[in-house]
Amino acid sequence: MNELKDTELLLKTLEAIHDGAVDAILTITEWGIIETVNSSTESLFGYSRSELIGSNVSMLMPSPYRDEHDAYLESYRNTGLKRIIGIGREVVAQRKDGTIFPMHLAVSEVNVGERRVFAGFIRDHTDLKKYEEQQASLGRIIEDSLNEVFIFDSETLYFIQVNRGARQNLGYTLQELNKLTPVDIKPEYTLDQFRAWIRPLLAGEMEKLELSAVHVRKDGTTYDVDINLQVSTYLSKPVLVAIALDVTQRRIAERLLKRQQEEMQDELKRQVEARTAELRQAQSELVLNEKFSMLGKVSGGIAHEIRNPLNAVKTSAYFLLNAKNPSPEKIREHLERIDRQVSIADNVITALSDVAKLPEAERSPISIESLIRDVVASANIEANIQKVFKFPDKLPHVMADEHQIAIAFRNLVRNARDAMPDGGTLLIEARVEGDRVVISVIDTGVGISEENLQKVMDPLFSTKARGMGLGLSITQAIVEKNLGSLEVESNEGKGSSFHITLKSES
Repeated sequence: MNELKDTELLLKTLEAIHDGAVDAILTITEWGIIETVNSSTESLFGYSRSELIGSNVSMLMPSPYRDEHDAYLESYRNTGLKRIIGIGREVVAQRKDGTIFPMHLAVSEVNVGERRVFAGFIRDHTDLKKYEEQQASLGRIIEDSLNEVFIFDSETLYFIQVNRGARQNLGYTLQELNKLTPVDIKPEYTLDQFRAWIRPLLAGEMEKLELSAVHVRKDGTTYDVDINLQVSTYLSKPVLVAIALDVTQRRIAERLLKRQQEEMQDELKRQVEARTAELRQAQSELVLNEKFSMLGKVSGGIAHEIRNPLNAVKTSAYFLLNAKNPSPEKIREHLERIDRQVSIADNVITALSDVAKLPEAERSPISIESLIRDVVASANIEANIQKVFKFPDKLPHVMADEHQIAIAFRNLVRNARDAMPDGGTLLIEARVEGDRVVISVIDTGVGISEENLQKVMDPLFSTKARGMGLGLSITQAIVEKNLGSLEVESNEGKGSSFHITLKSES
């Protein structure tokens, strides 16, 4: 009784295993009629169990296999010649909806009493085929790539796979490359150097390595490459994959471009030097012409300033030489005239010498307010001229040569005084602009005409009857030597404003 129960339990267990199997399982008679199927068979083919049982198994095959199957079974019954029984193979099958798919079929022959039954074990290979096709397609893409692709062993460094582009460029067959390492095609590396270079990659410290290198072909010629190298897996084994791009033509173009750029730079440099030499020559000629022009102006002014006293001297000398019995008073009068005119000529020469020999400024921090008040106090300004000072609190010191800058302001104050013979206002004010101090000397005098305003700084130009015209020229020279600037504004009949800008103490 227990044996019967054990048998029933075993049968139920086998039936559950059969019906719950992932693979499709069915049995057929020796005439090809389906006797049993499991749930996976129904799911795989889309037929119900009732549609399958009792039908010829050829219903699950596409043509021409469907038409040939019965003949195969008959041949086996008559001859015992096996074609698929006892072995597994790849075949195609057809679902109820007509779709054809690949599968792996294993057929076993089972004898049940005197009956012969065939059991089929079916596994759907649709996904496997897709994967294989994808891999094959990927392999073709890599094989046909214009880039060179190298796969080599991470330990021995021997090449495992090399694509066609690399083989053709190097001139080796794959069999020859299988006996070589990357060092054999990279003449600048030794084996130890290459292993040291890839060590961070193999240790996982870097995801990839990039380098520019030179590959040597089988015939000894070389070409430039840019390489990306990374770790991967090939046939379940860690490998290194290198993708190399032949950049020989690009390197040639880059070298040619660099050479052309260098040649262009050399030519540009030559042209700049030549042009600079021409400009310097032109500048020298212009300066020389300006010097001659200034010499003409200065000589004309000197002639005018000296000729008048010389004429007076000549007249007095003529009188003293030719007068008969001149009185002592007349002699003294003419001698004093000669002395005065010689002094005038001497003053002109001294002033010109001062302009020519103006020394370099010894700049230091000075209180410009104190200096200007001292200058005004010593200028002998008449009582009918009102003096006004406007200085801001905490006016910074300026950087200037105290002796020179005093001369500059003295000249401006005297000019302002002389421009107001009938009285007026002398205003001296200062303001701060950034790191500069602007000092203005303003009068309410006769002013300067627009025509003369452009020439007022020229040497020996003067609107005064007895002026030498050197005061403003000397003032401008002093200000510029002290790294400052001098500007003038004027309205005829209303007065003039002179503005000196100097750098303040840092």
